[in-house]
Amino acid sequence: MQEFSYELTEQQFVDFNLYHAKHSEAVKRSLTIQRFVIPIIYLMMSFVMGPIFNWSVWGLMIPFILFAALWIIFFPPYFHWNIKRMSRKMVNEGKNKGLLGTHELFIDLQGIREVTKNGETHVRWSGIEKCGEDAVNVYLYNSAMSALIIPKKAVPELESLRKLLAEKVPASVGN
Repeated sequence: MQEFSYELTEQQFVDFNLYHAKHSEAVKRSLTIQRFVIPIIYLMMSFVMGPIFNWSVWGLMIPFILFAALWIIFFPPYFHWNIKRMSRKMVNEGKNKGLLGTHELFIDLQGIREVTKNGETHVRWSGIEKCGEDAVNVYLYNSAMSALIIPKKAVPELESLRKLLAEKVPASVGN
């Protein structure tokens, strides 16, 4: 059994949301659609606006092509910046006392017990849908959109935890 305690910070919550956005098929699909469909719509506008205003379609194409290229290049960084911004907003609104702050984790062969100042949660291994990790955190998904966020620096035996997760959790998400 592993036991450890850590402070979960706003930055780690933001890191999880960015990690989730980069690995979620639904979010990646949404990013792709927004990145390419909007510029196509703008390019088509030159064919609509040209005849309406009696302007040269090809003259209108130049600014629309420029806008489309800028959108394709700069939309992904904006999208990820917006995820960070919205994550910080979500943490700072409402009652999130159990989310941030001190967490105690007890990991054994049956599952995980998490204790915060607001309560206690027990999740059996069958309740962990997948796991993933980035440079600083391990994420144990207990639903499609939420996870236990465990800072790697808080885990005394990280390799031991990885081996247990490989045995107990059916799916993993890439780094």
